[in-house]
Amino acid sequence: MNFNTLCIRFGINPDDIENEYIEPIKYDGGFIYEFSQKKGGHFCPNCQSENYVIKDYNYIEVKAKQNEHVDDILRIKKVRLKCKKCKKTFTPEITGINPYDSITHQTKQFILNDFHSVMTFEQIANKYGLSRARIIQIFDDNVKFVPRLKLPKILCIDEFKFAKNDCIKYCCVLSDFERKEIVDVIISRQMPFLREYFSKINIKERSEVKFLISDMYDAYDTICRQYLPNALHIVDLFHVVRLLTNAVNQLRTKTMNSIAIKNGPEYNFMKKNWKYFLCRYRKIPLEKIYTHKKTNVSYDYRTLILNCLKLDINLWDAHSILQEMLEYNSYFSYEEALNFVLRIVKKLELTSSELLHKVAKTFHEYRYEIANGLNRKSRIFKYSNSVAENLNNHIKTLIKISYEYKNFQRFRKRILLVSSYNKKHR
Repeated sequence: MNFNTLCIRFGINPDDIENEYIEPIKYDGGFIYEFSQKKGGHFCPNCQSENYVIKDYNYIEVKAKQNEHVDDILRIKKVRLKCKKCKKTFTPEITGINPYDSITHQTKQFILNDFHSVMTFEQIANKYGLSRARIIQIFDDNVKFVPRLKLPKILCIDEFKFAKNDCIKYCCVLSDFERKEIVDVIISRQMPFLREYFSKINIKERSEVKFLISDMYDAYDTICRQYLPNALHIVDLFHVVRLLTNAVNQLRTKTMNSIAIKNGPEYNFMKKNWKYFLCRYRKIPLEKIYTHKKTNVSYDYRTLILNCLKLDINLWDAHSILQEMLEYNSYFSYEEALNFVLRIVKKLELTSSELLHKVAKTFHEYRYEIANGLNRKSRIFKYSNSVAENLNNHIKTLIKISYEYKNFQRFRKRILLVSSYNKKHR
């Protein structure tokens, strides 16, 4: 291989190396390349004199690994010089290799690039034959600060569990609905942290937010009213439906446990096929057949679900209300949507279940925000928090596979690098 090409391959300056034939030495992991530093053309860093003598030589080995398959090593014969004028000794630097560093600048750049990929610090360490602590050190030394992205027109906000500490148990993630990327991660969803964060953002930027999409958490509603003056608060229908499906599921469990015959068809069906109680009834295939093993009697799913619902009036009512909620697409204007929410609240209040009464109270408290989410008359898109939920799942995956994230600032920087700054911004 050409000498200059070989130097460029490893990211070192050919002007710092003696131009000589280099025969790579094969070993188990890859190749060893032996270089010699140039003896002439240096200046004393103390007095800038060019008059010096060679004092001695020493050898260093630097890892130049570029992937997980080949472990290339540079064995460099470095020269130690002594200045005749000031009598100081010095070792000239080689461009591309830091003194006392075990890797080349090029390898370090490869590592920095991998910080943008979905790889744990452990995986990156294994790729380059370094320790996890060294990789974290490189990250902390080179990634000092990662700025947030600009607040988007449609801002999604959601939380995820980060630590067991009560103060920062739940972190907040801000997402851009249109670009589908993370804007920033806030250390806690508690009100003091949210106030501090949004108060530091310029009012002009905050005024450009037109929609805030969130779940039914009080702090988000307060933030919208106090810090996002032009934003319409939308409660995502996913969280609305989930609150009701959780109630249906609890009533299903309560009804199932109250059945006297524990091995009857209703009991077994409710225990194993709970998902069918939470989906649209019309989407259950008519050809679906359930056969009770003990009696060998077959039932179609729809009939058996109705038989189970008849066992408890509250379960019947909750399931009926859920079915009506799942047909929300027919409500396009704000007035229709608000009337629909109020009708759902009234039906929940008329039941005899305290659990459903709590759901009704929450729905009534957020009736306007829920109606904003159902209203589609003046909008092309259906605004939901699905973007934030999807990104949250991505974040949770990183937390699971990256157990070393106990430092929030390090975690935040890595999340932004992986999710947002690996894309090209226009």
